[in-house]
Order: sequence, then structure tokens, then C-alpha cells
Amino acid sequence: GCPQVVIVGRPNVGKRSLLNWLAGVRVAIVDDQPGVTRDRVTYLMNHEDRFFELVDTGGMGFQDMDDLTSHIEQQIDLAIDSADLILLVVDTRDGMLPLDQEVARRLRQVQTPIMLVANKADDESFDTQADEFYRLGRGKPIRVSTLQNRNRAVLLNLIVEELPPQQDDVAAETDDPEMKVAIVGR
Repeated sequence: GCPQVVIVGRPNVGKRSLLNWLAGVRVAIVDDQPGVTRDRVTYLMNHEDRFFELVDTGGMGFQDMDDLTSHIEQQIDLAIDSADLILLVVDTRDGMLPLDQEVARRLRQVQTPIMLVANKADDESFDTQADEFYRLGRGKPIRVSTLQNRNRAVLLNLIVEELPPQQDDVAAETDDPEMKVAIVGR
């Protein structure tokens, strides 16, 4: 199928805003209340003749730390199951919070490529602030700002570079269809 690029991160780092910004349309509700957007939202993207699905795993509604942690676990499980690439989003202005480290820690055993996106880096003056996210062990943070429309093309190009090689459509059509049959009963 179509490669999936899944957006994860703690609440209020701008995951849904990032999806809308990359999509170029308002795909989903954006609200400052944590937990407003709980459902997965998927948007089909085309960049440089590559199609991929951008998936926001949903905002996290939570009452307490335990509830939040289990929600992050669910979010990451969903991401692992379907993702060809994971965008780990952090908030440059807030800086690194314990929850960012928790999300990164849970992603450690994941084999899927992970790209670190430092949102809310509105201009160069924020770039050094983004440097602290190197500590998450996910390489160089890609500094973006959905608000100031900063580095959108850079991020899209990097995403396309990370996608798995394109399947040859002709080969896909000539493959024998696969049918799984289970016979049950006494």
C-alpha cells in the first residue's frame, strides 16, 4: 500500500498543526485544549511524485500522568504497526520536557526510521534552543515553524528521501493474488 508517515509526540507540541501545514489544507480541528483531537487523522500527500499518507495519531486526552503514559503507549503502538517513517515532534519554545524523553525512550526499540521535528522554531534565533533535543538520540532536529511557514519544503524533501523505495506498479499487477483460507470445524 501507500507508505505511512506517522506523527507522534507529547500533547501540545503542534502535531495536528504540522499535519495541516504539510497538507496545505485544514484537515482537522486545531484547539489549544489538550485532548481535543483524539482520533487518527490521515491525509494523502503527493510530493515530488511520491504519494504517502500523513497520519496524526490523535491528541491525548488525559486526567493524570498514568492515563497519559498509557495513551502515549497506544499512540506509539499504532505508529509502530503502520509506519514507514515516524515524525517525532517536539516544541522548541517549551524546550525538552520529561514527557518528550519518555516518548523518545518508548521509541528506542522501534526499527522504523524516526525523524526529529523541532516545531515552533519561528526564526534562526530559536535554532540553538532546538539543539538540546540532540540528547534524545535521534540525530539533528529539523527546525520548522508551522506559524511562520519555515522549512516546509526542507521537511517534505527529507520525508520523501526516507520513504521505502517505490514499488513497481507493473510488478504489483502481475503478482498472483494471495488468498488465505482457513477450514474450521469438526
